[in-house]
Formats: sequence, C-alpha cells, structure tokens
Amino acid sequence: MSEGAAQAEAARLLMQHRTALYGYVYACVRNHADAEDILQTVSVAVMQSFSQLTAPSGFLPWAREIARRRILAHRRTGRREQPLDPELVQHLAEAAETLDKAQPASAHHAALLACLESLPPETRRLITLRYDDSIDGAEELAEKFGRSVQAIYAQIKRTKMALRACVERRLALEDGR
Repeated sequence: MSEGAAQAEAARLLMQHRTALYGYVYACVRNHADAEDILQTVSVAVMQSFSQLTAPSGFLPWAREIARRRILAHRRTGRREQPLDPELVQHLAEAAETLDKAQPASAHHAALLACLESLPPETRRLITLRYDDSIDGAEELAEKFGRSVQAIYAQIKRTKMALRACVERRLALEDGR
C-alpha cells in the first residue's frame, strides 16, 4: 500500500472509530478537554505508526492500546488528584472491547441519536445542556428551567432511563431483522 493510501486508510479508520475511542478516553479521564487533547495525541500516534497495524479489522483494539498508553502518560505528567490505576485502565479497555464485539459503537450511537431526536424539545434541550459542559451544574439548570434542583435531577434520571430503554428497543429491532 502506498504511503498516501495508508494515510487515507488510517484517517478513514480513525473517523470510523472516533466515537468509541473518545468514549474510552473520556471514561478514563472524566474531563472533556483532557479527553480531546489525548484523542489528538492518539490520532497523531496512529497516523505515524499505521504501518505497524497488521490488519484493518484489528484497528480499534490497536488504537485503544495506544490510547491506554497516552492516558497513562497523561496521568503521570499531569497534576491530577487521583490517578487511575493502570490495571483499572486495562480492565476498562478489555470491557470496552467486549462491548464492541457484542454491539458495535456505531449502532449504539445511531440508536441514541434517533432516541434523542424523539424526545420532546424541552427535554432534549435539558439533556443537551446537562452533557455539553455549557452549564456548571444542576443549580444552574434548575435556575434556567425554573425548577428545583431535585426536579431537574429527577427529570434527568427519568430521561436517561427512557433513552436507555429506547436504545435497547432499537438495537433489539435491528438484531431481529
């Protein structure tokens, strides 16, 4: 494979698996800015070492291992209160791989997007504000929506349960085809 074709294939695979890689990194660092930074270094490392990948079907586990190493390096160099245990990071990688084999992330992602679209507009807005880091906490959400903090927590909990059930239904329908 020519160098240009290899770079194009690496970029395609990175885009295909970006959501799964980001989810793994975010689960480990629990900070969107750090997760994005780490994902960028992972992308660079993947592009630089793509020739070492033996088969495109093994891309995600290979890239996840690169991510695991970048997460550990990030933890060593950063001033974090509680670094993650390397064994825990390894277990997260193994669990993510098991989940990917059971149900590809793209199917989950597509089902979740469809379920989010089916939410009433105000509920969708609440969920969006809760998870896009534009609001600093439940108090600010409660103020914005004119409700108590407890009511906001309760609505978010109900919505997450409804989304989980919706995603499971969609995936079950998809598997039943």
